[in-house]
Amino acid sequence: MYVVSYFTNADEALHLAYSHDGHDFVSVNGGRPVLRGTVGTGRLRDPFIGVGPDGLFHLLATDGWTSPHIVHATSADLLNWSEQELLPVMADVDGAHNAWAPEFFLDRQAGLYHLIWSSVVEAGSTAEGRDYEHIGQDHRIWHCTTEDFRTFSAPAVFFDPGHSVIDATVQVLDGGGFLMAYKDERGSNDLATAHKDIHLITFDTPGGPSTSAVGPVTPSVVEGPSIFRRGDELVMIFDHFLEGRYGAARSKDGVDWEPASLALPPGMRHASVLDTSLLASLPTR
Repeated sequence: MYVVSYFTNADEALHLAYSHDGHDFVSVNGGRPVLRGTVGTGRLRDPFIGVGPDGLFHLLATDGWTSPHIVHATSADLLNWSEQELLPVMADVDGAHNAWAPEFFLDRQAGLYHLIWSSVVEAGSTAEGRDYEHIGQDHRIWHCTTEDFRTFSAPAVFFDPGHSVIDATVQVLDGGGFLMAYKDERGSNDLATAHKDIHLITFDTPGGPSTSAVGPVTPSVVEGPSIFRRGDELVMIFDHFLEGRYGAARSKDGVDWEPASLALPPGMRHASVLDTSLLASLPTR
């Protein structure tokens, strides 16, 4: 079964939908949120759910437009959640304006979970007075590592192609290595703009040099990619956020992509897909 987590413009909270075939997704709870924010700004934007070393589902979410924290909570069943906490991932970084679209993935070889997110860092400045919702800023992908989701390494830049990028998501490949999708954040929020599309890189070790690069693999203007495996192909979904709809693509090799059609909940924003069939193969402590 596949579970998709998302928020909506009308309700910045955790919504869930599920699918047995990776094609037709049905909202749970009548399309109403299953969890609302209780800490920080009270918002749960860009929700991502993965499985941690304790075998629990771990939720990460963006705490509003200009918070240096990310929201974290855990659950055994995706419906009943622990008390939420704020992880201060960028709170001690001078000039850090935000921490957007947090996700995590497991590096099995090192036994470490990598939290990744997007941040603007301009030493000596603040986010005050900037229109983050409508005007692009100079983001890079940052990360930290953890073994237990209780203690975390110091934050550091994870990916810097020399221009603004956001919304990174990492797929662990079956044959080893990692595939990362991200949004080229250059351009403007206009359907006629250049950039504002999804690119891909592969790497052998997290934070190491890329071994290949592909893109763009989507049209403009899109954001919030999420990749999951369906049978013998990879499927990527992405948010046409100016048009209020979702797009999808599929690939056999992660290099050549073609349009795909999925039935997804209306109003869905910045969704992430969890393949629950993989849970039995994940290590737990």
